Amino acid sequence: MKIKDIIDSKRGVFTVGYQEKVTDALKLLFTHRISCLPVLDDNRKVMGVISERDILRVINNNPGDLDAKYVGDVMTKDILIGLADDDLDYIMNIMSKNNIRHMPIMTGHQLTGILSIRDVVKGLMHKVEAENRYLKDYIEGKFEGYQ
Repeated sequence: MKIKDIIDSKRGVFTVGYQEKVTDALKLLFTHRISCLPVLDDNRKVMGVISERDILRVINNNPGDLDAKYVGDVMTKDILIGLADDDLDYIMNIMSKNNIRHMPIMTGHQLTGILSIRDVVKGLMHKVEAENRYLKDYIEGKFEGYQ
């Protein structure tokens, strides 16, 4: 299964600019019930991501400082990016080995979506369910082409 098979069915990707206030990013997260936003520069190039954890880190360090912080100040800058044509198993291994919960997905230089660990689990569940169905059909003699 390819990553593009998973993200094509998603509702799109919400983004935030690096120069926007952290409080604005927080409103986007709550409004859209998501936990991570890709951060874009003025040319729509991915600069990083900002997640709930990044914002909680700011609050923990200095709670009164949140209104004065910009997304570019608190975002995670060193990120790994997946490609829409990557295999699900490959991306799952990268996310697991690097403790990543969200990964921006690119098609060429265009941001296509953001993949969450939940999306990976759902994709794997569909894959396993399909394999189980084929095996059951084969065992029961219902397998297409079985004569």
